[in-house]
Amino acid sequence: MDSMPDIRPGDLVKVYTKIKEGDKERIAPFQGVVIKIKGSDIGKTFTVRKVSAGIGIERIFPVHSPMIAKIEVKKKGKVRRAKLTYLRQRKGKKMKIKEATVPTAAASAPVAGDTAPPPDTEEPPGEGTTGPEAVEKV
Repeated sequence: MDSMPDIRPGDLVKVYTKIKEGDKERIAPFQGVVIKIKGSDIGKTFTVRKVSAGIGIERIFPVHSPMIAKIEVKKKGKVRRAKLTYLRQRKGKKMKIKEATVPTAAASAPVAGDTAPPPDTEEPPGEGTTGPEAVEKV
């Protein structure tokens, strides 16, 4: 694998691994939550956990393995721990991890159709006043 995406614990990833069966080779996906990242440099590994038919399955993948075809990050998770081994005791909805929101530049920029009135304009008469005009409008 040439470049690894930025994966962190809590992310939902899909790891495509090469599997040799006899003289043939196929690619099998493994989708789950990254529960821990261990090591550094060439010995770095990450553990992915999924639940299949009610049974938890964990696989440890070496980051720099030639057997990994590619890694897709499906969701970025928002977690407050480096190791999520407590997920092993959880079932169902309690295993759910919140999705991280990524701030974008487009969200903070004003929309093209958005026009705000200039700040020096006054309110029209009758709105916000307590005089006889306000009574007549009601």
